[in-house]
Amino acid sequence: MKQKKLILIVFTLFFLFITALPEELPFPTYQNSLIVSIEHSLYDSSEINYIKDNINFGLYAWLSFSRTALTISLDWHSDWSTAAAKLQGRTTWDREIASLQQSIQSIQSFKDIVNQLIVTAKQENVMLHIVLCSGLARGLPIYREAKEEDIRNAQWYNDNNISSDDQITNPDVLSKHVFGTLSRYARKMRANLEAKAKAALAFLKQKMDENPGVISALSGWGEAEFNPGRIVHLKTIQDYFCDYSPFAVMEFRDWICHTGMYGPITGKYKGEGYFSGGAKYQGPDGLAQFNQDFGTNFTSWDLKHYNWSLEDDWDQDPSDYINNDPNRIPYSSYSHGNMLPALGARVIEGGFDPPRVMGYPVDFPGHDIFWDLWNLFRETMVQNFIKDVAKWAVEANIPKEKWYSHQIPADYLWGSNPDFYFKNARYYTSASPMWTVDTAPYGSLGITMYDVKYPDIILRTSKYAAPDVSKRASNWAAMEYDAEILPSGLVTDQSAPEYILEQYLELYSYNPHFINFWRWEDVASGPSHIKGTNKEIALQNFVQRVRDKARGDINAVFTPPKLIGFSGNFAPAAGLSRITTQTSGSMQ
Repeated sequence: MKQKKLILIVFTLFFLFITALPEELPFPTYQNSLIVSIEHSLYDSSEINYIKDNINFGLYAWLSFSRTALTISLDWHSDWSTAAAKLQGRTTWDREIASLQQSIQSIQSFKDIVNQLIVTAKQENVMLHIVLCSGLARGLPIYREAKEEDIRNAQWYNDNNISSDDQITNPDVLSKHVFGTLSRYARKMRANLEAKAKAALAFLKQKMDENPGVISALSGWGEAEFNPGRIVHLKTIQDYFCDYSPFAVMEFRDWICHTGMYGPITGKYKGEGYFSGGAKYQGPDGLAQFNQDFGTNFTSWDLKHYNWSLEDDWDQDPSDYINNDPNRIPYSSYSHGNMLPALGARVIEGGFDPPRVMGYPVDFPGHDIFWDLWNLFRETMVQNFIKDVAKWAVEANIPKEKWYSHQIPADYLWGSNPDFYFKNARYYTSASPMWTVDTAPYGSLGITMYDVKYPDIILRTSKYAAPDVSKRASNWAAMEYDAEILPSGLVTDQSAPEYILEQYLELYSYNPHFINFWRWEDVASGPSHIKGTNKEIALQNFVQRVRDKARGDINAVFTPPKLIGFSGNFAPAAGLSRITTQTSGSMQ
């Protein structure tokens, strides 16, 4: 018995000794550090030096600079199978927007852009974050030719127009206002998208391997959503919303029925159809069942407007400038205001069609379950669009922890919450709720997050969005983060540095791995300007507070082990010196 007591006492004393040892600072790594990426040009050396001289980066707060955005373009009339050789690029850096209207640059030019960014980052001893945009929802000129060739490559509003009445009068409407469809059924455009994305991602992986530690992160596709160009912010339920392209409508049908490209055996997207759909909705009997389940009265699964077939030629050889698709609709045939006829050769009476009037949310009196299904598909289409590129990134062996989605969480914008019956207008138009950021099992999560300060109120996207996204993943990014954008044209004073710091620390408490501060210099000291403002003071204090926290509790205090021994010797024959240090817990 005495022996057992002695063992217990020894064990207790050993445990107390171990727990009393100082907590040692872990070695800084990419995983345990916070990447602080500031939106500013890498070519502005004087400002970069100013930032490094005035903000105390180091240990676990690593400085990076973000380039928003690089939009990749692949010539619409080329052999896409050789995309690696013919890949072309343009930038949508906001001070260079005009360059999007110029001729498409060559593959070498695209490589030069990335190579020069990397060379400059290394010279400045900072990291680099690149945002990739597709040209469909951002960088619209990229797919101008595709929309001219077949207007089904554009997003259609619920009135089958591609823009508002005012926008259509702009001679450059396709490059300024008309989004490209995100539908996987736009086969020619999707082939172009996939070819250029895979070539660009392979090139970027090569650059990451050649320059380890330089690229802090890649994100994309940047803010994919449906066209909000006819939004009315004073309303929640909207009059006009996308996407009713015949490509999207047929995809909706096949997603429901698990047919076509969603077929269970040979479908490219087998297993990704509507979870409650399938064979029970196929054929005439299935259509009757669908009508019963969703309160519809269709007499045919053929599309009511602009019916087409997956058997159609989709121009698999784009290099010859000839497209033999029998149901192609050239932009020259587009008739604004007349694309939703009740009669005519392109109308099938009783044919399948999504709801054209926006319904009420689930559980709200009078809500429309067919609208609920259509809206679920709209949001799924957005998620699939950014999940597909995340998959291509992983296939290119880009580390999952360095590839982020970059979605605008429309159900959380400006203080809204998905629990609200009526969310903000952007949610109803863009179809990009928070859950579209989830690209599992590919990549990591990233959301645009900015708060807007008005004279009497601050509308905080971060209020509900930060807690939600942090629950979804341990590795997540706050993109285009601004604790208080000051709207242009309003007299609004910036908050005190201490108050802004509180917002930065609140965000940090949700353990982001990457924060993209938007932005160091805004044009004419615009709404997101950091330099010389209280935001700069808050950023200085923020970095000072988190630089030794290893993505940990802001109140954590680390006590490095005490140095108790130091020795060294020199080996002349080998020309080597060996230094030995001994601390309270180890010897090295």
